[in-house]
Amino acid sequence: MKELDLRLEKVSKRFGSSFWALRDISMVLPKGRITALVGESGSGKSTLGKIILRLERPTSGRVLLGGMDIFAMGKEYTRMVSVVFQDPTTSLNPRMRVREILEEPLVVHKVKDREKVVVEALQKVGLDNSFLDRKPHQLSGGQRQRVAIARAMALKPAFIVADEPTASLDASRKRDILDLFVELRSMGTGVLLITHDITAVKYTADILYVLYRGKLLEYGDKEKLLLEPLHPYTRYLLDHVPARHPSLRSKGEWTETVPFFDAACPFYSMCRYRKEECERSLREVIVDGRFVACNLY
Repeated sequence: MKELDLRLEKVSKRFGSSFWALRDISMVLPKGRITALVGESGSGKSTLGKIILRLERPTSGRVLLGGMDIFAMGKEYTRMVSVVFQDPTTSLNPRMRVREILEEPLVVHKVKDREKVVVEALQKVGLDNSFLDRKPHQLSGGQRQRVAIARAMALKPAFIVADEPTASLDASRKRDILDLFVELRSMGTGVLLITHDITAVKYTADILYVLYRGKLLEYGDKEKLLLEPLHPYTRYLLDHVPARHPSLRSKGEWTETVPFFDAACPFYSMCRYRKEECERSLREVIVDGRFVACNLY
């Protein structure tokens, strides 16, 4: 197997006869890094995550793990790529005890010394052995999400897909969960953090991809991208991050000044910088080491 990274090559996904949820998505997810995918609801983030998890097939394009097409791989793929869903209440079997929840993937993959692996996984997420015989309804929201993360890491996967993993948690518990992903990175695990929470991105991510209406509009180093965003949509996202004090909030207004239609640039109808050419074509360039799909460059 070649270098162990996850690659998406021109992945598109169409639902029905005309709705394109994703259009020509190319990404590289390296091991030992946290890659964040941000965008609003309906941008295609979760669809992309489902394709990586083989819960959906792309209409066109390929997803490769170490150079191998993931849809040609067998059960070993589910050992190498795990998932943490948004709501642990629905992703954890309410009839199972924590011990059984953590053992389930180990049984499927015939892992030996399961008791040892279960205890170690639980300890890594900050829970002791007293939680082993509890059921999900006996845990707090933060504890349930810790169990979900322990289950995801029990097989020591190369990658974890985390789809809005802190959306159902309060601020203090969010920080604790994000710290676990930072710890996973230090262990060499690659994490795809799917989120609309820019604060979580600032705290954890190394690489940032910005998705809007199924199209990647900008990606690159997180620090550069947040400090000096290139695409108008990225600026729009940052303008709408809740500020702690009114004086820090953006003074600019972004409104849909023309009705939305299927222009080459999906942000055309709201962009205050749009040009006539943006309706017909979209230029993709590298600026300061970052990708941006925008005719301003």
